[in-house]
Amino acid sequence: MFNISDIIQFKQALTEKHGVDLHYHDVCPKPFFTMERTDSEIQAFITAYLQPKGYAPQFSDDGLQFTLTRRS
Repeated sequence: MFNISDIIQFKQALTEKHGVDLHYHDVCPKPFFTMERTDSEIQAFITAYLQPKGYAPQFSDDGLQFTLTRRS
């Protein structure tokens, strides 16, 4: 999983690019992220941001929540 500095950089990038606040929830069994709004452009940005770091987002049906999976 991302370390805290990765999460902070991710949050800043999303806020700067799309004005969206990203919230990280460190809970069992799997940490997750939430946002107050989303659209296809925001989801594409998240996917593109995470891909080179070896992660892929798994979005909820409404797109406001996602977990990270390690890409193989």
